[in-house]
Amino acid sequence: PGFRHSDVRGKMASITSSLSLSAKAAVSGRKVTLGGKRVAHAVKPRPCCVQALAADVAKVSFAGVSAGTTSLDLKIASPDVAKGLVHKYVVMVRQNARRGTASTLTKSEVRGGGRKPFKQKGTGNARAGSTRTPLKPGGGVIFGPKPKDWSIKMNKKERRLAMATAIQSAAGAIIVVDGGLLATSPKTKAMREALTAMGVGENEKLYLITKDAPENVTLATRNMAKVVQTDIKHLNVYDVLNADKIVVEESAMAYINDFYGVGGGAWA
Repeated sequence: PGFRHSDVRGKMASITSSLSLSAKAAVSGRKVTLGGKRVAHAVKPRPCCVQALAADVAKVSFAGVSAGTTSLDLKIASPDVAKGLVHKYVVMVRQNARRGTASTLTKSEVRGGGRKPFKQKGTGNARAGSTRTPLKPGGGVIFGPKPKDWSIKMNKKERRLAMATAIQSAAGAIIVVDGGLLATSPKTKAMREALTAMGVGENEKLYLITKDAPENVTLATRNMAKVVQTDIKHLNVYDVLNADKIVVEESAMAYINDFYGVGGGAWA
């Protein structure tokens, strides 16, 4: 016998007739009244969690001369999850930076206090068994801090997606240095003049991202209070979000696009 669509429709009708009223509503996608309450439409599938959004960023030479623009094209989280994902990563980074070494002494750990300070009765004072009671100066601490491991974990690809999202969101503050940072001497003054020529204000917080930079760059920036310099392989999401301007070497920008871009090594 040949295949007939009427048989399929008949079977589907019999299956649907056996469903409850709320289940029928979910299948049909309509609203029905059940026990005086409205049954909502069937839940729609969530949109894709990841999307790519390219942006053009300014490109200048080490002397501050404009050299056009370059593209920043990373794989980022969709708007409905981006804020929560980045916040989760920032909380992890900041919390994992805690050393957890705060420690206080309890009554039993404070030196002394073994002898009863005065007899139990007859003095008119409140009874006391030790001079190291938490109620007296020099005594122990009640419920004080003890060494603790504050570290929390986050999935690797979640961390990378949060980092890519944070960098992409800061595209308007990124300045790419064409040819890299050509620091010929470890002088803070010379580096400050170069950064000013690139458009970085004296009171602006700067995140300087380099790739295999010479030691002169590190020496020239380490004495600047509002400048944080790091290698591309040691990025910090808090520094990315906290900075007013982000200066990136051309080679570091190529690495970012290659690693965090769609199909990059971050997602392998």
